[in-house]
Amino acid sequence: MPDLFPLIAFGFGNLLMLGWLAAAAAPILIHLWNKRRYREVSWAAVEFLLSAMRKNSRRLRIEQWLLLLVRTLIVTLLVIAVAQPFLEQVGLNFVPGQRTLKVLVIDGSYSMGYQATDKNRFDRAKQLATQIVEESSQGDAFTLILMASPPSVIVGSPAVEQHDFLQEIDNLKLLHGGGDLPATLVEVEQVLKSAEHAGLPRKEVYFLTDLARNSWVPELKDAEADDYHQRLARLAHETPLVVVEPGQAGTENLAITSLAANEPFATTAREATFSGQVRNFGTQPRNHHLVEFHVDGRRVKEAYVDVPAGEQAPISFSYRFEAPGDHAVEFRLAPDSLDIDNHRWLSVPVKDHLRVLCVNGKPAAGVMSGAADYVALALNPDADNPNAPSIVEPEIIPESALLERDLARYDCIFLCNVAQFTSNEARVLEGVLKRGGGLVFFLGDQVLADRYNRELTGEHGVRVLPARLKELVAEPQYHYNFDPLSYSHPLLSAFQGREQSGLLSTPVYKYFRLALVPGSKARVALAFDGGDPAIVEEPIHQGRSILFATEGSLSSLDPVSKTPWTTMPTWPSFVPIVQETLALAVRGQMTEHNVSVGQPLGESLPAMASRPAVKVTTPAGGHEEVRTTLDAQDSRWSFADTQQSGMYHVELGAPVSRDESFAVNVDTSESDLTKVPAEELPKEFTAHQRTNLDETDSPSITRRSGLHKNLLYCVLGLLFVEVFLAWRFGHATR
Repeated sequence: MPDLFPLIAFGFGNLLMLGWLAAAAAPILIHLWNKRRYREVSWAAVEFLLSAMRKNSRRLRIEQWLLLLVRTLIVTLLVIAVAQPFLEQVGLNFVPGQRTLKVLVIDGSYSMGYQATDKNRFDRAKQLATQIVEESSQGDAFTLILMASPPSVIVGSPAVEQHDFLQEIDNLKLLHGGGDLPATLVEVEQVLKSAEHAGLPRKEVYFLTDLARNSWVPELKDAEADDYHQRLARLAHETPLVVVEPGQAGTENLAITSLAANEPFATTAREATFSGQVRNFGTQPRNHHLVEFHVDGRRVKEAYVDVPAGEQAPISFSYRFEAPGDHAVEFRLAPDSLDIDNHRWLSVPVKDHLRVLCVNGKPAAGVMSGAADYVALALNPDADNPNAPSIVEPEIIPESALLERDLARYDCIFLCNVAQFTSNEARVLEGVLKRGGGLVFFLGDQVLADRYNRELTGEHGVRVLPARLKELVAEPQYHYNFDPLSYSHPLLSAFQGREQSGLLSTPVYKYFRLALVPGSKARVALAFDGGDPAIVEEPIHQGRSILFATEGSLSSLDPVSKTPWTTMPTWPSFVPIVQETLALAVRGQMTEHNVSVGQPLGESLPAMASRPAVKVTTPAGGHEEVRTTLDAQDSRWSFADTQQSGMYHVELGAPVSRDESFAVNVDTSESDLTKVPAEELPKEFTAHQRTNLDETDSPSITRRSGLHKNLLYCVLGLLFVEVFLAWRFGHATR
């Protein structure tokens, strides 16, 4: 590992100018020429004068040599000053005459946006990077990496032209994500490796960062930690690793850490409530702090919160939307030194009502005798009340009409005792999940388990079921009850503390045994008292699939005992469990348009003859055209440049013809401005260097001291000395 102690180095910024030192011989040559230009002639009249002058010849010779020395020094110092000599104190080894590759790593995490004075930390880091370049020796080369998540190599090949490289530094924009130090080291190692044959024997790596703990103390698993430390050791063995701070110490910060809708969906028929948290990451309490509530860019409400040091405070606002469509909701704090985390957005899809399609697998002529009748009634119990607001609008169709409907128009599809599905129907149902919709399966006596498993569980590439169907479970003269599993699943949260609601006493006489797919994200929401799953749910693609092991009607009768599979549809717990199931199934629509910084935007669209034009408008007002990919089932568009937080607006052209909004929010773990102390840094960063730019004259990174100005002052002084001596010696000889 290289020694990392400061050295004093002397050099010239313009070495070629030293050739003019030959001009320093001019005063001597003039002096010698003047001595040769006169011919000595003896003259009796001056013999007496010469004999007198010989008494003072020694003094005159000293005066002449002194004038000659001053004039020679004037020329010499002037030439050296033009050559720009300097003294440089560096924390790295200095090898005269060697070209150096300087890898500049600028921290782009949003904590660098902290601004206590005229410039934030990021701008000051760019200023320090500019100093490193400008004060480097001629022939040095530079590369530039932005430490972000993921990191970005801005200049990967060694750049020698300073002007162009400085322009790249100036063009850097602060991102709204975190900083991934392990991934950044991978890029640093790759840049150094690619420059091995560039004729740059000496290398230096500078990290310009605020040393925020979130970035510099990464949470890594065992294998990742070993790889990180091994790479760091390799780098430190090859090159010095210098950490430079841009100054502006400060840890006081207030941030909005969460914003969510209390309801799983929003309609124009009822008021929606939004809740969030304000966290104080500092050491001082923040009292009576303003929080604003904005809808579609317009402030509609405000409140004041008190947040103790290191604690958080809840905030909540309610609002009733007047029109359907995507709406932007924002919580906004009063400005402070780090403004990026003072905003949090939520894209809210608002509908007049939810449209639900109920597919009836066993139609019947009698009232409430079909497989989907009870489910449709539970979805909208007030269907016969004209004064009740319509929040859910169910529609019943036979299973034969499934492919005739445009399923993109529905928020959720309930499939009740459907016998089987074709490959085309399976792909259509998968498209529902890709678009963020919900699928709910109720089983029954019409269901062919082997066809379900073959078409819906991934055997043919399409998986829309959260579990596989096994054998039927039924014992004569015996019924099964439900086990709520401690009400740990959100689907059953409404039943907790309401044991008399009838859920636990609901009898089930027959059901399919379900088997979860190993490694899947499926969860058991409700079980039977024997341990078998009763309700299984899983997020698949952008939507959610929910599977009931028994049926949701009284249509399936045992041929011998004439008893139904279950009497659950007639119990008081059926309506709330169906409505909670709907809420869980469509919850993805509330979250699919809300992502974190760095996550891509996109969605699947129904298959169509032509690709719709997609235009994305960023929070900064820029416009991007996005291409859609098309396959046999559907098309999809994706937009990856989401490094800025805020609202992104998407225009989908014909034949889709609709507008959508996406909210991109910061990960507030970066809002903790706690800095890593120097002693806690990995030992490989022993050349830790602090630079404070709060002063007017900021010191340079390498502490280079230019000598040319001092030399010019010496030249000016010597000119006055020369004039004075010439006058004084001439006056004395009169």
